[in-house]
Amino acid sequence: MLGEPAPVEPIAPMMLVTARLPHFCDAVVGAAGRPLSFKQMPNGTVVIGGGRRGRADPSENLSEMLFPELRLTAQTAMEIFPVMRGAAIVRSWSGVEGRMPDDIPVIGPSARHEGLYHAFGFSAHGFQMGPGVGEIMAGLIATGATQAPLAPFSITRFAA
Repeated sequence: MLGEPAPVEPIAPMMLVTARLPHFCDAVVGAAGRPLSFKQMPNGTVVIGGGRRGRADPSENLSEMLFPELRLTAQTAMEIFPVMRGAAIVRSWSGVEGRMPDDIPVIGPSARHEGLYHAFGFSAHGFQMGPGVGEIMAGLIATGATQAPLAPFSITRFAA
């Protein structure tokens, strides 16, 4: 809308949450070669996701869960962590997010409009990056500068 190419694709990441389990994992785990993200929370619940997607409908800001895909997510978690075989899934969710073709968000000033700053296309990594990006954006907006190396995140990487 502002004359800067931004090939954002709507995606619908899906997540599972288990009932509380005795503590067994302190790390955020990702699997090589198969989609998985896995984290046990301080209260004992386990949040499982990692790449399997539902259907995104950005025009309605809705997503549709694809339960056969979620089953594969649960199976992967059980294969890596046998303790998960006895876990009860208590909820799941999905939401519409923006994904960039290179899975890297756009962060920084507009190349065309002074005083306009971008922070979008987090490709399902926004929760982890949100606090740091918020600090960077606050500095940019307040002072027009940041110490963060933003060139790799520039919207100009999509210019024709």
